[in-house]
Amino acid sequence: MKEVLRDFCNSMQIENVGIAAIGPYLELKKILKERIGKGQFTEFEEKELNKRIDPTVTMKNVQSIIVCLFPYYSGEESRANIAKYTYALDYHKIIRDKLTTIGNFLAEQLPEFQYEAFVDNGPLVDRYLAYLAGLGFYGLNSHIVTDKYGSYVAIGYMLTNYPFKADKPLLRTCMQCGQCIKACPGEIILGNFGIDPRGCKSYLTQKKGELTTAEIDIIKKTSLIFGCDRCQDVCPHNSQIVLSNIREFQENIIHELCYEELVSISNKEFIRRYGNRAFSWRGRKLLVRNFEYLKEE
Repeated sequence: MKEVLRDFCNSMQIENVGIAAIGPYLELKKILKERIGKGQFTEFEEKELNKRIDPTVTMKNVQSIIVCLFPYYSGEESRANIAKYTYALDYHKIIRDKLTTIGNFLAEQLPEFQYEAFVDNGPLVDRYLAYLAGLGFYGLNSHIVTDKYGSYVAIGYMLTNYPFKADKPLLRTCMQCGQCIKACPGEIILGNFGIDPRGCKSYLTQKKGELTTAEIDIIKKTSLIFGCDRCQDVCPHNSQIVLSNIREFQENIIHELCYEELVSISNKEFIRRYGNRAFSWRGRKLLVRNFEYLKEE
């Protein structure tokens, strides 16, 4: 069945699919407890530690986890003011639709098959699952890196009640050149394959409310109003990558948002125009706020 799964995924242009064991992930628990103790977390993370390290808390009868990578790189654009992962239509929907298709296919092949699919909305640490499934290796910036697509990959996973044989992690890391550490606007890459997300520009561009002077200064270090690609832009592992092989990430491309447009339209009109984009989830006002931070002297 594992080969059947891989063949079906390949027919959908999903080249990177693997199986993660179901834990519990005691090594990860130790890492997370240390980071939490240092305050190195944000409100976007699952609060209950056991949910993050034990898949059975989410799905009692889980026996394996299917993990898929979705490369999204569509090329460089010097005028871009949003992160690369937001150029195409919302990756959450693209990936969720593909995972549902995989789930429906497996349900046709396997009696009593059950699954729960997640794209950024699950309690588990998706990059850790991708690592366990042998789909990539860790970079110093905590991203998962692949040889073909670099670190420009989104992750989706499915808890299933079928005992697919687990894959093994790759016994390697990035080349540890330190370029990402030097380039990070918030200086939050710690050098031990972890980060302090509180100063991450990508996080700060999505953080609600008025920011501190120090946080605003971080946002002002690069021209993006949503997200941040600096650690990926300078990474040598991203220098020879190919474009995404997935059609949806090559279509309906937007590289740049316009301040004058955003301030002149209503929230309802914003949703009508951009509600199917990943950068829209925090709303129009947040994007306007970020624009105005960049305009400050």
